[in-house]
Amino acid sequence: MTRSNTGLPGGAALRRARTSIERLCLGLPDPMTLFSGLNEIIPAAVAADGVCGLTLDPATLMHTGGFHEKGVPHTHLPRLLDIEYGEEDVNHFPHLVRTGRLAAGLWQATRHRPHTSCRYRDVYRPTGMGDEMRVVLRGRHTVWGALVLHRGGDRAPFSEGEIAAMESLAPTIAEGLRRSYLRHDAATADSQDPAAPGLLTFEPDGGIGGVTPSGQLWLDRLGGTPDGTPAGPGGLPQPVLHASRRARTTGDASVRLYGAAGRWVSLTATRMDTAGRVAVIIQPSRPEHTIGILMEAYDLTSREQDVAQLVVYGMSDTEISQRLGISPYTVRDHLKKVFDKTGANSRGRLLRILYFGHYQPGVESGRAMGAFGWFHTPGR
Repeated sequence: MTRSNTGLPGGAALRRARTSIERLCLGLPDPMTLFSGLNEIIPAAVAADGVCGLTLDPATLMHTGGFHEKGVPHTHLPRLLDIEYGEEDVNHFPHLVRTGRLAAGLWQATRHRPHTSCRYRDVYRPTGMGDEMRVVLRGRHTVWGALVLHRGGDRAPFSEGEIAAMESLAPTIAEGLRRSYLRHDAATADSQDPAAPGLLTFEPDGGIGGVTPSGQLWLDRLGGTPDGTPAGPGGLPQPVLHASRRARTTGDASVRLYGAAGRWVSLTATRMDTAGRVAVIIQPSRPEHTIGILMEAYDLTSREQDVAQLVVYGMSDTEISQRLGISPYTVRDHLKKVFDKTGANSRGRLLRILYFGHYQPGVESGRAMGAFGWFHTPGR
């Protein structure tokens, strides 16, 4: 493969890659099929030992799943997520979005001093990996996902030209990812999703106390989750059981999942009394839920959710003040209330509360990824 002095992949290779990506996207694949196809196409233009695809919540930029073939071993994913959501390091996705970058390399960001990155020291080097390139898949106003390209530790880091090449391909990939989401929305436009939220109640012993008609419709729909999750005891979907059991212990619990019909679904569970009765509400995730349905369970006001969302994006008090048109003092007052309500005592802790309840259990158990980016249950 020919390259210029700047390390830019040959024009013919880039053109072939772009054509192949456009052809792949014409089939409107689901996100994981799209990412799998990119893993075959991209290395022909930008040499990489692995191409991982991530689906991101557009409002928080938190990972909601992804295609991880040839990526970080499961044994090291928990540490990677600790760094991603609780420690300072280069090229965090919120930082790239805020600075307008579409692609950046780890070697590039550390000025060829990779050991200054805890991600490299604690995850990549111990597993024989070298440079990492992160690519933001962003449309005009929305981030739809991301790619992470890896190279082995015995290979040269990504060049400026190769990073520029991925920046040039990113918009095409982002458009394909956007279409894949729209396809799933269109496929369910005439479906019989319940118009009203569904309600289930559980007795202290875990048995069902009652189910509304719309609740039964939701149970039927969630019984066919895209990752093949089997029904739990009593034929109930595992996410419902998980939320109800957690609420019985902690007082409340929330789950936001990508349903079988290609739409985000929110489950909110609340302990109703000291005996341990629990109510679970199932409903489509509304736009205002995108900061994380968990935030509503903590009874944050609308303004407190605005502040929390911008904290997730990595903004400082001053930047939040400018974005919301309020004083830095007011920002700090709102943030103090967010911390008080959630039990967080720092921005890093707030990120962990928002994220790890959903993702870390699957990571630590080493479960494989399902077709839509959610974890298979063990043994599947």
